[in-house]
Amino acid sequence: MVDGASDIKKSLFKPSVELGTGKIKGYDFGEGFDAEKFFNSYNDIGFQASKLGKAISLIRKMRAEGATIFFGFTSNVTSSGLRDMITYLVKNKLVHFLVTTTGGLEEDILKTHGDFLHGAFEAEGAYLRQLGINRTGDIFVPNERYVWFYETFMKDVLCTLYAKQKETGKIVDTVEFVRQMGRTLEGFDRHEESFAYWANKNDIPLICIPLSDGAIGDNIYLFKKDNPDFDVSLAAEMDLLYERVMAANKAGAVIIGGSVPKHHIMMAMMLREGADYTVYINTGVEQDGSNGGASTDEAMSWGKVAPNDDNVKVWGDATIIFPILIAAAFRGGSGAARP
Repeated sequence: MVDGASDIKKSLFKPSVELGTGKIKGYDFGEGFDAEKFFNSYNDIGFQASKLGKAISLIRKMRAEGATIFFGFTSNVTSSGLRDMITYLVKNKLVHFLVTTTGGLEEDILKTHGDFLHGAFEAEGAYLRQLGINRTGDIFVPNERYVWFYETFMKDVLCTLYAKQKETGKIVDTVEFVRQMGRTLEGFDRHEESFAYWANKNDIPLICIPLSDGAIGDNIYLFKKDNPDFDVSLAAEMDLLYERVMAANKAGAVIIGGSVPKHHIMMAMMLREGADYTVYINTGVEQDGSNGGASTDEAMSWGKVAPNDDNVKVWGDATIIFPILIAAAFRGGSGAARP
């Protein structure tokens, strides 16, 4: 029971110690703008900004120490303008291994044919369907993009791969399938906008998990109707990923979103007792027990993340966070592809 002012003060004025690792403060715009000081200031802002500050430091460290950077991202990343930033990374060899979903790959290719357009989250789905408009969040994708993908691009890819299968007698694997998609892009005007094109040109592995999903899966299904002996093997992509993970002197994981790309890369990292450096960017939460929401600490318990402090999860929208991360940690210079 609290009795009088002295007891209230005793409760309110509890003695304390100066516990913490540094002062919380923000960037002083009164001194003008200096990009390097601005990016470094994220460390001291607090909340998710300080997590972003640590992510910037970790990617700088990966690059400085010559780490092989395994970069994973989900399809909605490619739907957005982040796709063009990924192309920048791949063109300049700033990442060394890519893992995405089927949507992530096919939407990169769709954009070489026609732009995705500003729409609205509130647009009525039934009305858009009548107009042949597919909506991803507030992004509109005219169905004409997919008609081209089915009738022109994928027809070329599949016919080429099928001819190779008949010539060699060997089943096509998913690694060669994705490479052929990158090669086929060279025949189209806007191919240099594509990260799939640059991955093939720069000999940077790009694997797509699972290849049988989405419009690519539709095309494989329809092609097999007329060519039932055509087949695709997935074993090569596992060999490629696992061998590169084990061969890396230092391994860094930078992963946007959850889903299969995150799990695929981090499962491979178990072969080496965890990634040396890990950066997650997503909005998943641990409370549902999902892989997407799993923290770096949870991943450490599986041996996916090395037992050190070189890891961070930044909780938030990647379309806001990732451009800052690129500007602060990836921009400038080029990196040689790692073994």
